[in-house]
Amino acid sequence: MAPARGGRDRVGSEERALLPPMAGRRGMNDQRPSVTVAVCTRERPAQLERLLRSLAGQVMPPDEILVIDNAPVTARTRALVERAFPTCRYLVEPAQGLDFARNRALRESHSEIVAYIDDDAVAEDGWVQGIATVFTGHPRIAICTGRVDALSLDTEGARLFEANGGFARGERRIHLPPGAGARPPGVPRPLIAWSIAVGSGVSMAVRRSVALQLGAFDEALDMGSVLPGGGDLDMLWRVLEASHEVVYEPAVRARHEHRGELAAAEIQILEHNRALIATLTKAVWVAPGVRKLPIVAFLGWRLCKPLVRLARRAVGRDPLPAALLARLVVATWRGLAAYPAATRLAAERAGARERT
Repeated sequence: MAPARGGRDRVGSEERALLPPMAGRRGMNDQRPSVTVAVCTRERPAQLERLLRSLAGQVMPPDEILVIDNAPVTARTRALVERAFPTCRYLVEPAQGLDFARNRALRESHSEIVAYIDDDAVAEDGWVQGIATVFTGHPRIAICTGRVDALSLDTEGARLFEANGGFARGERRIHLPPGAGARPPGVPRPLIAWSIAVGSGVSMAVRRSVALQLGAFDEALDMGSVLPGGGDLDMLWRVLEASHEVVYEPAVRARHEHRGELAAAEIQILEHNRALIATLTKAVWVAPGVRKLPIVAFLGWRLCKPLVRLARRAVGRDPLPAALLARLVVATWRGLAAYPAATRLAAERAGARERT
């Protein structure tokens, strides 16, 4: 797709739009790559303000911050950025879907690295610096994910989500593929399974040139209720398949506001599992030759896993209640049909955007 003409979306003067708003802060001998922070958001100004304040306090400021307002229905996000964060670049992405917004950030960025963080997260002070450090001097690294802990465990929903695994992947650095560093123990062999072990899109930085070479994010994923996720896993897998490296760096820390209500957290768990199955289904169809076999095997395991968890729950060895695990079985199998429907919807939304 051709780069969108975003001038009318930008905040501030024409001069500020021409240059990254934070350029000029790095020294002449600084070899660290330039970093754009991209925040994809939709109608959550309170959470967005909290996140942008955490980005303003970074020990190493990013070279620019993009706020991608995804299919907004009000002007609240724009008003917040104009009022409180005028050095951020504000852009509207009219096609609704997280990966439409992620791809808009890739097209608009001025930097080598695009670091994504969810609008309901908070970046620790060294988040940008940690990302830059991972990429410095390592051109084969294409993605860095970070440790994401719960912002609070004061609600039933947050406690349930963390009990189910949460977003964090431990305190040990993981460097994939094997051979690039120490192979983490217990990580399954299929590349798409490896990608599950190294974090999530809540806090994920990509080398812009590699992401664009691979065709950017799949806009049929992360389509809300039709297909609620998968874009991060799909990108991680495609990067590994293309023989690039991925690093999970626990020193790159952020915190995420989990859904507070128990029912909302349960829905999120179900949605994540359905999206995983949809992404695996896509991978089966596009994987070349014999590489399909390990993906098919892994897909089969993930389809069976909720049943295994239900059996484990019967002897008190699973954190989720039996009723939720039974719903998880249904959600998992529903994921098999989710990707084709999402592909059709993404094409419709992309077409409507092009016509406007």
